[in-house]
Amino acid sequence: MAGPFIPGGGFERGPAMSTTQKGNAFRDAVAQLLRAAGFAHAETEVQLGYKNADVAAVWLRDEVAGEQRYAFETKAYSASLKLGEGSQFAYDYGPLIANGTIDQAWLISQGPITPEGRKAAQSQRGLQAMTFAELQRRLMRLDPYLKALVEAHHRSRLAEYYVPPETAAGDDLAAYVDAWQAEQDAPPLFVLGPYGKGKSTFANQLAATMAARALEDPTLRVPILVRLGEIADEQSLEGLLGKVFASQHRVPGYHFDTFAALNRNGRFLVIYDGFDEMKHGLTPSKFQTVLGELMKLDDGNARILVLGRDTAFHDDVEFKAVIDGVQTTPAGRPVPTPGRRAYRHVEIRGFTPDEARSYVERYFPIRAAEEQDGPATDKKWVEQRVAELVSGRFDPLLERPVHAQMLCEIAAHPDQLRTDMSVYELFDSFVHYLLLRELEKRGRDKDFPIKVRRRFNASLAWWLWERGGASTTTLNDIPQSLCDEAARDISHSLQKEEMRRELIQGCLIEKGAQTIYFHRSIQEFLAAEHLIETDLLQRGAHAGNWLQTLTSALTPEVIEFVVAGANVNLDRRKRALKWFDALSDARAYRVPLAGFDLFVQLAKSLDGTLPPVPDSPWLVWLAFFLRTGAKDFAHRGRNTFPVLADMLIAARNTDRGGQAAILYALSRTLFHARRGQDGNLALAVSAHLPVQQLKALVADAAAKKSERQIVRYNEDFLLWSLLRSWRVERNDADVLMLTIDLARMHDDAMGVMPDGFEPDLDNPQPTVSLPVQSLYVALGNRKPPISERDIDAIRPFFNDAKLRGALSPVEIVHRQTAPVLETAQPARAAKPKLGIRGPARE
Repeated sequence: MAGPFIPGGGFERGPAMSTTQKGNAFRDAVAQLLRAAGFAHAETEVQLGYKNADVAAVWLRDEVAGEQRYAFETKAYSASLKLGEGSQFAYDYGPLIANGTIDQAWLISQGPITPEGRKAAQSQRGLQAMTFAELQRRLMRLDPYLKALVEAHHRSRLAEYYVPPETAAGDDLAAYVDAWQAEQDAPPLFVLGPYGKGKSTFANQLAATMAARALEDPTLRVPILVRLGEIADEQSLEGLLGKVFASQHRVPGYHFDTFAALNRNGRFLVIYDGFDEMKHGLTPSKFQTVLGELMKLDDGNARILVLGRDTAFHDDVEFKAVIDGVQTTPAGRPVPTPGRRAYRHVEIRGFTPDEARSYVERYFPIRAAEEQDGPATDKKWVEQRVAELVSGRFDPLLERPVHAQMLCEIAAHPDQLRTDMSVYELFDSFVHYLLLRELEKRGRDKDFPIKVRRRFNASLAWWLWERGGASTTTLNDIPQSLCDEAARDISHSLQKEEMRRELIQGCLIEKGAQTIYFHRSIQEFLAAEHLIETDLLQRGAHAGNWLQTLTSALTPEVIEFVVAGANVNLDRRKRALKWFDALSDARAYRVPLAGFDLFVQLAKSLDGTLPPVPDSPWLVWLAFFLRTGAKDFAHRGRNTFPVLADMLIAARNTDRGGQAAILYALSRTLFHARRGQDGNLALAVSAHLPVQQLKALVADAAAKKSERQIVRYNEDFLLWSLLRSWRVERNDADVLMLTIDLARMHDDAMGVMPDGFEPDLDNPQPTVSLPVQSLYVALGNRKPPISERDIDAIRPFFNDAKLRGALSPVEIVHRQTAPVLETAQPARAAKPKLGIRGPARE
């Protein structure tokens, strides 16, 4: 059974096709490809003199030769095309070239061509014979690009120390990728893993290996390596590929339509390396849009390999949306995304101890050979150093390839190695060593010590980080202010332009064809160092909006470095504790939850303590996350509602800002719907209910039936908000139900304070309902429990709609030159401070 022809893949399974139908399908596929490649007037079954050509087309892009008229003979043979077919082709088309009817005639075979057949077909001027695969390679001449990949790989000497990575399941990753490529209709494959596990190294090795093979055999897929981190600001597919083939590599004949047609025909393996670097600075929805643009190449017989960090996904919901193509509704139901299929993913494993030692044994001698003097030039010393590195004492630092490489770089110097190094100290020493090496170069100005150069590198790393690694950033774009700030406390004789040149020349950036960039993990470390140096940007240009700027740019890796850097000594820890005092006074409206996790991790590492309900909204939310162990409001742990209940009860003794912050946390948590709400929900909701105040209000309403009972916003905010957001009614089963308007509760809380987090749901659950009886049970289970007498006293509130209607939440506004609330918000008490428990640590 056969169906339509799939270029590069033969015929689809389907109804049986005759020989003529197969030939027509192949002919049409060739014509379609020629049109995409830029041939004009590509038509099928064209009469050229006495010969009916399968395809005729005109090439108009040769400025030297001018208009060229082509004829194409297509042969959908599965077997080899032999001497007879080649001779017939020359017999048919040779005279047409001789009499000027056409300029070129090409014989295109679906299958292989024998040497005799090729020779016969090409026996005259203007006649060419090639397979369909060779035609495709000819239409987009990628050989120079492939040679560049191979040559760069050779210069790197990677093959001499490369350790083939494995998947988390223990399979050879290269073999896994080969098997995936060979599958029919294989979906895009994502290779995921934490930083430094060797993903980019694998991408480089794979691309170079495939490039070498493709140069030998034009029928094989061609690797197209797209380093997303170098062109992270380009968010259209056409622009992205244009920069790869027109800017980074000069590829003759490149045109997007040609590339797309060849990709659809199965000519390429597109390798997107560093997709997480494109996510930097993007919201989850924008990230999915950009990724969807990249995945437009998932068409026909294409193969797309994507490599990046697993930390690009904030949570399981985002992972499923991106990888599985499954959206999650507000009710928690999975719904397939229309128009796209699920992708596949595999995790890359780091070095095993044996692999790490093998890497060091092969890489360190190569690295040591680069030294011009010192003990590294002594072969015996190098052997001893290798033995020391693989002795087992450094195994914790060798699990990730990037750490193993850094350790080897440091170990080339006898005074740079310690067995008790942490990962943070490894990066710290590595950066120091790199800058020391720069300072020692001939011509470097010694008036600019390592301290100044490091400060400049850190500020430049952050400046680039904020820009998301924009591919249009060049050396000329670096602000002069970064240079001035770095050299603020030294004396030198250089003019501004000379100083700028001195700092930039000794910088750790890498220079691409049209951009500058840091190695990703080095940039993350330096960005974290800049944040510590500027007290999380409280000093400098961002001081007025430091919290928003900071949290909008953070990633888990930068957070990890900041936390580690804040704990290197006692002075740093004391300095970090002051950041929480600044946090309590900060103002920001749309803080990303992922960025706010910095303060959660810092508080944990510093053994920080907070009162039950701090007086600052940010510290209230920090206390909530610390006590629940959550990073966001979507998390629903066993103690989430008990913590909210405790904080709501304690909030009765704090100001309106603290009360609003806890109601905000409750509403944001309940926005994330759960099937069959957690039984502890009633516990948290009941804590919002002020029994004694409501009891008194019910008694007054019963005694004064004709009067409204006023509850003022400024006198009892929690009760005021409750009356505005709670609704009681019976359901179809005649069960008395409480429905909470979560949007109203959230907006009331936001009306008190100007602070908050960015939304984490497109369609939050607007309400939540629970039986009123569950509230009575929760009140009776409270510690200390509410007495049955008191519970009975508030039952009329739920049972009597007329009585509830008499309770009126009111916000009184005095009309002056501008509207203000009835009374000012109470002044805040002294700020609670986080403290280090136990003896000071050095």
